[in-house]
Amino acid sequence: MTDNAVWWLKETGADGFRHDAVKHVPNEFWRLLTKKIKKKLEIPNKKIYYQIGETFGSYDLVSSYVNNGQLDAQFNFILYDTAIPTLADSSVSFTALDQQMQKSFSVYGVNNLMGNIIDSHDKVRFMAYADNDISLSDANTTEIGWNNPPEVDDSTSYNKLKLYFAYLLTIPGIPVVYYGDEIGMTGAGDPDNRRMMRFGDDVTDEEQKVLSDVKKIVNLRNQHSALRYGDFETLIAADNIYAYLRSDMNERIITVLNKNTEKQNVELTIPAVYNVTKVKNLLNGEEFDIDNGTLSLVTDGIDYLILKVY
Repeated sequence: MTDNAVWWLKETGADGFRHDAVKHVPNEFWRLLTKKIKKKLEIPNKKIYYQIGETFGSYDLVSSYVNNGQLDAQFNFILYDTAIPTLADSSVSFTALDQQMQKSFSVYGVNNLMGNIIDSHDKVRFMAYADNDISLSDANTTEIGWNNPPEVDDSTSYNKLKLYFAYLLTIPGIPVVYYGDEIGMTGAGDPDNRRMMRFGDDVTDEEQKVLSDVKKIVNLRNQHSALRYGDFETLIAADNIYAYLRSDMNERIITVLNKNTEKQNVELTIPAVYNVTKVKNLLNGEEFDIDNGTLSLVTDGIDYLILKVY
């Protein structure tokens, strides 16, 4: 089986594997597979192959497979389980999400390769929660998919999804996009969360706008190394506002998330060690002054800012 896996990488030119049900496969398999990939592919080709696994369980269980001799990463379901209620429910504070983020860093490190998600084939799609078709306490999500499949009725629900993308694409780890998330597809429990993908004329104008806005955030992540490799410093983790600063040797980027439906006045204290005086909104070019270490901003309801500090 491991030889066959190596053959597929050679034959297809794929960059790695997404492994299902990792904990149900003998540990010896993962060690042997990784050894062969390193010996037969990585060393001769001078190329890194990425292996990400799927394991539901505790930090101890999930992290036990993430090391130099086994997998590069697993999906960070524990962080996901905190992000979903935080970003879908306006009454849930960002505090718990930040605490879970810090816990994740203590286990995997800040510059980790763990997979961060919005949806997966095993989960209710985020848009079903955001549009209030399914509650976080519903236990019969599969039945809902058969009898009353969700449809997006409130276009403002897409703003919650874009806020989630702004979070997903600016935190440490590897963003993993489940097909259809980029246009705001909805769906209940499995199998309703596996609807056919839609393209072209089957994508609504509102979904096209979601895709356009998501592309802009993706491009920012690609263009700014601090969003991929930078450290992470929390500036605010409050009921409605989450702001954090990411820095590397090249630049410093602040992300501000507002999940309240109303505009919010935000004051951020920028650490004096950075010795900076301005920020620039990377999405629209607007600039703001930092006055004696304080940055004062106004964010629209259910919106985000991605700011370069200089």
